[in-house]
Amino acid sequence: MKPLYLLLFSCLLGLPVAATAPLSEAEAEQYARQIMDLTREEVERRLEEFDGSLLDYRMDDAVYHRVVNYIRNWPISSGRVLGRSARFFPIFEEQLQAANLPLELKHLSVVESALRSWAVSPVGAGGLWQLMPGTARELGLIVNDELDERLDPWLGCEAGLDYLRMQHERYGDWALALAAYNSGPGNVNRAIRRSGSRNYWKLRRYLPRETRHYVPNFIAAVFLMTYHNDYGLDATRLPLDQQVTERITVDRKLSLYRVAQVTGLRPEVVIEMNPQYLRGYLPGLRGGHSLQLPSRVIPAMLTYLETHPAETPEDEIYLPWTHPLAAKGELDGDRYYARRDITVQEGDTLARQVATRHGLPVDRLLVWSDRGEVDSLSAGDEMVYYEVETFQPYDTRVQDVPDPTAALTASATPSVSPAVTHPFPDLPGVKIAETPRKSFWEVLLSLVTPKSAR
Repeated sequence: MKPLYLLLFSCLLGLPVAATAPLSEAEAEQYARQIMDLTREEVERRLEEFDGSLLDYRMDDAVYHRVVNYIRNWPISSGRVLGRSARFFPIFEEQLQAANLPLELKHLSVVESALRSWAVSPVGAGGLWQLMPGTARELGLIVNDELDERLDPWLGCEAGLDYLRMQHERYGDWALALAAYNSGPGNVNRAIRRSGSRNYWKLRRYLPRETRHYVPNFIAAVFLMTYHNDYGLDATRLPLDQQVTERITVDRKLSLYRVAQVTGLRPEVVIEMNPQYLRGYLPGLRGGHSLQLPSRVIPAMLTYLETHPAETPEDEIYLPWTHPLAAKGELDGDRYYARRDITVQEGDTLARQVATRHGLPVDRLLVWSDRGEVDSLSAGDEMVYYEVETFQPYDTRVQDVPDPTAALTASATPSVSPAVTHPFPDLPGVKIAETPRKSFWEVLLSLVTPKSAR
């Protein structure tokens, strides 16, 4: 006979009992516990424990349905959000503290973009904080065909917090400020007039449909990021290169492909970390531009910038390979990091206390240690963090090698069939004659031979 929790799990999901057979007893018990605990009463009880100084963490159908979606129905997407929080929340907390704003506001980015820095909505809102182009320009950001500073995690956050602060100064209430952030102050003012109230929960039905659920979605996001560990929801593991990063300022025009070449990173990694450069290069405007990279490759990048003056054209600097398609780049960046264990000391009962003591971002420490924000700690418990063990040096090699043309022409070189096309026909400076066709080796030489040697 099946254990009771297996039967309960099957019935609650509407599955036949036989469908649970592949699950181990421990897995089935965990899933059953998650479902039994995620009751409306349980969610409401936990919401009552939140600090109500920011807003009224009220329970209603919209809040409960979004909590259930986050934890039960969208575990993969929610796990990705949790994983990205280790990358972006330290940035947001730093800016919130500098602006003297409540730290809970960092969760607004979960509602807006699910922590995808490259996100652009169908109506044109972009970045982690989903700013409209006009609003972003009013807040001092550049938004054009080559540079969209809304997608910069630092600049987008700073502008989003400025706009949020403006709405709070207008209404003196964070719930109304959040509503105005979503739909604009005009809609909030209209709802206030029609309802005769400045209480969000009373005027909510007069707001646009999306905004009616905006504050409930924010409450559900706070619930997810606070209690996910209690429901067995783990963060998706991101490469450490995407979490331990630094930001430098570059005062020149610079292609992201050159950055990939200097650092040994895959081009797509560099591009994803710097999505604001829509055409793949830093445009070199006055004041410089930020460049975000893994901390371990920053020394190599800085050495490159110091070694080669800004006036030197990129095509005159020869490095070990000439085009990002010619190499895969680093595939296992985690091997350059070392794991460090922290033993919880007497008196440290929460992760934030441990993080403060060791000067670490709390959200990163939570994800790396598989802990929740409100998990209780005891003296002797272990927590985990990672730090760079090996930094990437700048590779000073140049393509100063003997011309291999003579050696190649001395041996037979097979002709390329007319049906064979060049693997990278769009490379700059590569020309393939129509008649007669060049041999394979001649085409290869055109890729690896410096211009000065051609």
